[in-house]
Amino acid sequence: MNKNKHPLISVIIPTYNESATIKGTIEHLRPWSNLLEIIIVDGGSNDGTTTLVNQAVVFQATRGRASQMNAGAQLASGEVLLFLHSDTRLPQDFLQQLELAMSDDSVVGGAFKMKVDHPGLFFYLTSLGSNLRAARTGIYFGDQTIFVRRDIFLKIGGFPPVELLEDWEFSLSMRRVGKTVLLPGPVRTSARRWLIHGKWRTTWLLHKIKVLYLLGARPADLKRLYSDRR
Repeated sequence: MNKNKHPLISVIIPTYNESATIKGTIEHLRPWSNLLEIIIVDGGSNDGTTTLVNQAVVFQATRGRASQMNAGAQLASGEVLLFLHSDTRLPQDFLQQLELAMSDDSVVGGAFKMKVDHPGLFFYLTSLGSNLRAARTGIYFGDQTIFVRRDIFLKIGGFPPVELLEDWEFSLSMRRVGKTVLLPGPVRTSARRWLIHGKWRTTWLLHKIKVLYLLGARPADLKRLYSDRR
């Protein structure tokens, strides 16, 4: 990878009404700002999200994570694309982890192990279960911060234009063209979804959606069950 020609990493952050998190996200990335290209793709926020952003390029796109992440990738110049949720924080050595993984030409992309940023046995087990699933299946979800070589992203056509589980299908697409890896991380992701909607209710709903998808349910139908309100 030619670090002098392109930024090593393009960090793409899809946002929609993230005024509570986006300023902290940008501040979190500040120590690496000279090594990263930071692209925020907003889906039409009406809470002032985009006015809180500095040291990042901001674009507008049709609302929907797949649409927003694809738009950000088209604008990116980094050789590796990293898709970061606004409520997720990277480990201090994430660049070293990425550079080590990408030094293997057979690796096309992957994700990080995750840890929910809230104490207690429930969230420990939630994190453990997510990491075991990712390690065994190679299916990664957005809160694990998916990354991919830019040329591979273009080769597989980006994220599929679906309303939900675009990350699931994208993981499978990566696996079809090369090796994917789950890095030790961990990235820390917010517990706010569980805290707002209820721990057990949220967990049950997420598992229900996965099972229904495996049984053939359409993402558009599953989206009606799921709220990304956080």
